[in-house]
Amino acid sequence: MAELNPQSLVTLWQIERCGSFSAAAKALGWSQPAISQQVKKLESQCGMQLVTRAVRGVELTPVGAMLARHGEAIADSLAQAQLQLNDYQRGSFAHLRIVAPPSICSTIVAKTVVKISMANEADESSGMDRRDRLEVSLAQMEPPQAVEQVGSGEADAAIIFRYGTLPHFLQIDESLTFEPLGVDPLRLLVRKASDIGRAYEKSREAVDLTAARGEHWIAGCATCRANLLKLASRAGFKPDIRHATDDYWATQNLVEMGMGVSLVPTLDTKLHLQSDLVACPIADVNASRQIGILTRANDTRDSLRRLREELTRTARGYLKDHVTYEQPALE
Repeated sequence: MAELNPQSLVTLWQIERCGSFSAAAKALGWSQPAISQQVKKLESQCGMQLVTRAVRGVELTPVGAMLARHGEAIADSLAQAQLQLNDYQRGSFAHLRIVAPPSICSTIVAKTVVKISMANEADESSGMDRRDRLEVSLAQMEPPQAVEQVGSGEADAAIIFRYGTLPHFLQIDESLTFEPLGVDPLRLLVRKASDIGRAYEKSREAVDLTAARGEHWIAGCATCRANLLKLASRAGFKPDIRHATDDYWATQNLVEMGMGVSLVPTLDTKLHLQSDLVACPIADVNASRQIGILTRANDTRDSLRRLREELTRTARGYLKDHVTYEQPALE
């Protein structure tokens, strides 16, 4: 089978978006026969019907809709490329794309983006040249995928975390630079009414993980689950993991209903902590994650420097002073 034509996929998406061949042709600046010819060629190539007649205009078949999603992604990439080209042509490159996992997006990154937006508005009202504006686009993404995005140039920067217990889980080579922002301690999330919760509320002392060795556990993403297993192994037990979710709200609800306990980042607890739950500090120096900024090593744009500076200032309000992890000798 011949390779799919990217333009044909974009055309298919435009047909879905506009609802007719004529409207898609107008949006793309082509003739309607040219649009029809592309669709016929793509259908012949796939051996399936992609577009059907509807009462008003046309509709995509299920396989047509599936291919249209790829067309939409291609169109979005082209739009981003045009924005970047425009920035270069103006002598600046002030539109940055950053990726980060949920808890970091909702705290450090979100606050940074708001600060930058407010600064832009203030500068604009004072008559500052628009070429000096810094604009940021944000997307949620877990660290392994974020590293790939920065390495391939699909993202300009990533705010990622890494665990001292898993020194090799991220493949960061010399083409990338990691700049630490600080340390985010992990917490043991339990019900206040539980034995662990009551003991902590009384003593306010950090909890040893062995206190939860007999509990059911709720794990997070694949990386967080691996970290839980390492920490538990160091404490001398294997956790009974019954549920897995990287949704903090789901984790809270499960713990609240007595379905288990969980390790959560302190950043998550800053967003919201239900009144009948308690997030206990853990008596293990390895129960934390390091958070930092990942960029391409040769990327020296002033806009990226400005972003790093703002992220660093914001992170001070959320994280402990950054440390360099020693590589633990773990089996």
